[in-house]
Amino acid sequence: MAHIVCITSGLTSTLNASLALVERLAAEGHRITYASPSDVKATVTAQGVDYIQLAPWVIQSVDEDPMSRWEKLRKLRSRQEKAVEALGVGNFVATMRSLQPDLLLIHIEMHPHIMAAVSAGFRVALLCTFVSIWRRPHLPPIHTEILPGIGWRGQRYGIEWAWWRYSWRKWKEFQRDRWQRVGLDKISVLRRYASQLNYPFRSRFGFTQWIVPYPHRPLPILCCNALELDFPHKAHPLMHYIGPMVQKNRQEISSESSENEKLQQLLAVYSSRDENKCEGHQRFLIYCGCSSMLKSDRQRLNRILEAVANRKDWELILGLGRQLMPAQLGALPQNVHAFRWAPQLEILKYADCAIVDAGSSALRECIAAGVPMLVYSRGNNDQNGNKARVVYHQLGIGGDRNKDSASQIRQHIEKLLTNRTYQERVNAMRDRCQRYDRENRTAKVVAQLLSSHSSHLHTYPSQQIRKEVTP
Repeated sequence: MAHIVCITSGLTSTLNASLALVERLAAEGHRITYASPSDVKATVTAQGVDYIQLAPWVIQSVDEDPMSRWEKLRKLRSRQEKAVEALGVGNFVATMRSLQPDLLLIHIEMHPHIMAAVSAGFRVALLCTFVSIWRRPHLPPIHTEILPGIGWRGQRYGIEWAWWRYSWRKWKEFQRDRWQRVGLDKISVLRRYASQLNYPFRSRFGFTQWIVPYPHRPLPILCCNALELDFPHKAHPLMHYIGPMVQKNRQEISSESSENEKLQQLLAVYSSRDENKCEGHQRFLIYCGCSSMLKSDRQRLNRILEAVANRKDWELILGLGRQLMPAQLGALPQNVHAFRWAPQLEILKYADCAIVDAGSSALRECIAAGVPMLVYSRGNNDQNGNKARVVYHQLGIGGDRNKDSASQIRQHIEKLLTNRTYQERVNAMRDRCQRYDRENRTAKVVAQLLSSHSSHLHTYPSQQIRKEVTP
């Protein structure tokens, strides 16, 4: 069996998906080591995985000493070299060589680590939690709410226009940042590092795919999602869908004992219910999860609380993602239970519907639990596109974060709980996603990568892998 090193930035959603992935690889007998520039040792080792701490990284440095624009230009080279040092990859290659890995799985946005690993001759494949990144026919950019076939924006030319608009916006942002930061913008610093490695750095500004910059075109990508969750399209040959990565027995290490006891008592009431949700129940359990990255806006939370208040047949569990304390919400309705941190996977086992941000992690976990969703997008990264896919597949309802009143939220919840279409569609999607595990898709893709005779993944047989394992 192989020694595989998984490397991510430590972002919660990516961390959870990658831990589900390494769990599957470990079950196949592979030796796994996890590495990150963020301090996620406690979370990783709680899953029984070996851990290596990488140096912290800063993708965009700032000038510590104030200086004129002319002085910044005159010292451009030294300033950029200092910024390259802050990327945190100075000892990365030496650390990886000490581990002697057979394969490195690196998160798709960790560009310095990817460039260093490829240049050093390691086998490298990329990890992606986005449902899609490549520009394909009939596939809009994943930051938009465009629904294919709906309105002029969903037609061929509307989708093409969305891609061109995105490319133009990214190009303008690069020009602005390069001017304002005088060579310390992200792309300029990465280009400097690439030149040191003699790495073929190319920035497409969204003309071929969504991530900007993206200088790793030849590398295969393991997508921790299901192709069926996306809009219908012919997948890019470099994208190898291994199914939604959800760690069903994830070890939560941060719940406070007092809160955990209260939660277990609450869930015990629902644990004996019939598994066929939404039929014959006198009381429905609603879960509302808040992002662990950004503080939830209090106004939206207040509208949600108002929406469920005085409904004796509804009970709401509110997870605040460690961003707020329950006491900060004031007096709560009797049917609302707020927790600073709530174990989402455990609660979803008993929930009849969920109110979630449109992050890919929340969507994967709701589908795995068979829970219809009321989705609110913050407009960050891929959230608009995730919301659009939930609506397209009728896995839930897409709400308007800024406009939905308490009354409209109440109507959305009522519809999710009474219209069986949503439950049937999410159950069907869950069954399609489970097929990836039944067919052992992860092991098949990784086995193909490991069987390559090349030590450099610019020549990995991506087309062959795709034919064997794509649904």
